[in-house]
Amino acid sequence: MDEPRNSTRKKRPKVAFALQGGGSHGAFTWGVLDRLLEASSQATPFDIAAISGASAGGINATLCAAGLATSGATTAREMLRAFWEAVSRAGALAGNALFGFSEPGPFGGWNIDWNPAPIVLEAVGLVASPYGNPFYRDPLGPVIRSALPEPVLATLNTTRDGPQLFICATDVRTNQRAIFTRPDISIDVLRASACLPSEFRAVSVDGIPYWDGGYLGNPPLAPLIGHAQDLILVLANPFVRHDMPPKDARGILDRLNEIGFNASVVLEINAIEAVNRVLDSVGEEAARKSRFKPVRFHLIRDDDFLAKFGFVSKSSTSWPLLKTLFERGREVADVWLENDYAKLGQTSSFDIKGSLLDPTLKHSGNPNAQRD
Repeated sequence: MDEPRNSTRKKRPKVAFALQGGGSHGAFTWGVLDRLLEASSQATPFDIAAISGASAGGINATLCAAGLATSGATTAREMLRAFWEAVSRAGALAGNALFGFSEPGPFGGWNIDWNPAPIVLEAVGLVASPYGNPFYRDPLGPVIRSALPEPVLATLNTTRDGPQLFICATDVRTNQRAIFTRPDISIDVLRASACLPSEFRAVSVDGIPYWDGGYLGNPPLAPLIGHAQDLILVLANPFVRHDMPPKDARGILDRLNEIGFNASVVLEINAIEAVNRVLDSVGEEAARKSRFKPVRFHLIRDDDFLAKFGFVSKSSTSWPLLKTLFERGREVADVWLENDYAKLGQTSSFDIKGSLLDPTLKHSGNPNAQRD
């Protein structure tokens, strides 16, 4: 393992990662993880007790957990990079219609929402179904397999090493979320968690059809609570936009998608914070005897930066796009380490009522935010 095993290890804060999905914007989360894992292998910042995720966040979570469980932080970083490089290669080979449109150009820079190609594709998607395509194939499975070989997946499911892992998917039949964990992580579980119904056929696991987990748990927080009191949320979808409300049809649709994919995590944060307030009100002694423990929230996000890309870019496999998101994720994580790492094990590094709603406040993980 990469992490030094010495007496200081006992003093390391125990944390849980909660990773949002967001299609190709998951490369931002890749950058965040890359920087945090780099810090972990160079020093002793924290122990990762558990990771949860949905969709691209679920794939990032699994690759991170698999690397940590088999060899350590360096391997986890290598596996994450291998996956995102494979995503770009696969898109290029398959002739991804959005490949190359995400570089700054005449159609609004990085935002390709008004580009003719995605507009035509979206119009086709309103009347076409993946079930009606005689040439349908799921391109995601082979890409995941290339980054997560069967021996590594088997080790992840059988070893006791590494963080606990929770992957969210949506049960199409019951409108309930399903949480998969070790030893039941599979390629199909990850495909199910990332299954956007307009693009992919439902993925069956044990005979049950599933869609993207981001609809009901993006990311799921409840499974993490028993493993760590410090929850580090990495957000890939903008919570706050200052140019609201949108006036054009595309902008309205984009914001509706963002709100929908953020709704579940807002509800879970509010529920956990309600318990925190109760624990705070009953006094220290009663709180100590309670089976519930206060949860400390830490947020890594960059709403203003991610908002510039628009919704359609989440389907692009352009390497310049993925690389830009990755590099920004590293920058944001670096700011978080500088400003907020010391709060682990002590207090939340953002205020639920304040920082969650204002990405310009300090301690949000935003490189452009005010610093101490």
